[in-house]
Amino acid sequence: MVSKHLYNLTKYIFLLLIFPVLPGCAVYKTTGHNPSGADLKAIKKLANYSEGKFQNIDSSGVDFRKASWTKLLKTMRDRPANVKPPHPLPVVKTDLNTVYSKPTVIWFGHSTFLIKTPEANILVDPDFSGYAGPTSWFVKAFDGSEVYKVDDLPPLDILLISHDHYDHLDYKTVKQLQAKVKHVVVPMGIGSHFRYWGYKTEQIHELNWHQSYQLPSGLNITVTPSRHESGRLFAKQKTLWGSFVIKTDNYKIFYSGDSAYGRHYKQIGQQYGPFDLAIMECGQYNKLWPRNHMFPEQTAQAAADLSARMILPVHWGKFAESNHPWNESVKRLLPAAQALYIPVTIPQLGQPYTLDHAPLQARWFD
Repeated sequence: MVSKHLYNLTKYIFLLLIFPVLPGCAVYKTTGHNPSGADLKAIKKLANYSEGKFQNIDSSGVDFRKASWTKLLKTMRDRPANVKPPHPLPVVKTDLNTVYSKPTVIWFGHSTFLIKTPEANILVDPDFSGYAGPTSWFVKAFDGSEVYKVDDLPPLDILLISHDHYDHLDYKTVKQLQAKVKHVVVPMGIGSHFRYWGYKTEQIHELNWHQSYQLPSGLNITVTPSRHESGRLFAKQKTLWGSFVIKTDNYKIFYSGDSAYGRHYKQIGQQYGPFDLAIMECGQYNKLWPRNHMFPEQTAQAAADLSARMILPVHWGKFAESNHPWNESVKRLLPAAQALYIPVTIPQLGQPYTLDHAPLQARWFD
């Protein structure tokens, strides 16, 4: 959490000082509700939960032995101008109700994307509010990246959330989506947020790592490990984070969620791979938090570990949550993936990419 929203830390503290966090307060509502009561009692029995929180396979978080608060605040203060694009981003306006004969991915920037298969519409980590945080004061979306709105989306068979950080679980968006969503599939504990926000218990499916949910059509989703954290206020790791294996017809898609590089990628590749497409985190990295996010070269290696046939990079193109140039991540990814003989498809925002098609390689981000 610290690493993702460091730039806005002082704003957050100020916000908490001037807006009391009380039931009924808008700020309080956006923070959600961590598991309690029977939910927490069940979570405490899980093998990957101990010492009052969920645990990673490998360590995560900011190492304060190497990254002092002085360095972290300096990072917040000294971000260069090119962390944001100099002009509005180009967007392809697509009819999201279009039916495709093969799995098709439509990316909307950062980690928000729609997977359309013959069996289902799956929306992943949606943020259509224009900011990433508990209020609109926080990280603003890039100019041009907010063309699509909730009203543009088709009915959703599955809403898929990788973890509960604000840029992946946006309160305003999920409330607007509620009437469109049939099923919510989330890692353990995140269902507490959805119940608190008015979703029905019967539509929420909470899974631990290596557990699956299957639609009657046969589409199968399995939660797999990632190396990250969770938390919407100050208590961290009270809900689980994860990646996903999505099986549809004869295709397999992997989504990394947010994750540092780790041995879990090779393990997932051996157990569930190979993958026709790996939708991989590629952005918001920093040498001060290498245990929370991957550098682009690690993204390429992780895809190789997964035995992925193609990479679609996400977690960039909408929000500036670190201090690297806005387009640096994909520029570094391309040669790293080429060295490993893995093609990369980089669609424009809203541009459909259909599996088995040639990669989209227009240099729109230059």
